[in-house]
Amino acid sequence: MNEEEIKLIRKAFKDERKIVERTPDEMRSVDKKFYQGGSVYTTEDGELIDLEIQERDYDIEDHVNYIEFAEALYEKTKRRVNVYVYCAPSIKINIQLYEIPSEADFKIRLAQLKSGSKIKRLKSILKK
Repeated sequence: MNEEEIKLIRKAFKDERKIVERTPDEMRSVDKKFYQGGSVYTTEDGELIDLEIQERDYDIEDHVNYIEFAEALYEKTKRRVNVYVYCAPSIKINIQLYEIPSEADFKIRLAQLKSGSKIKRLKSILKK
């Protein structure tokens, strides 16, 4: 498991649940026609967390990719999927968030830390 990613999940998304494992590839991979997700972890309560690091402005195309991935992963595993999208301060969020009608159990959360020193630390983490 990547401890720095877990720290980011806790700090940016305020999720303190115990993460028990990085979800195995055979469990987290979905049909190739869909975006394949970022780093996926399993929590102690069986939910899945997909951590995404957004490196360009966030738009409807990104949002649709994350929705389709979450729905496909839910259909495969029947577990709640939490898509956590971390955006650096320079990233623009170009959509309005809204309730997504779906039979899949998932949520998408965005976080954007503002402090320059935190950003430098996170960038150094991501380079590892």
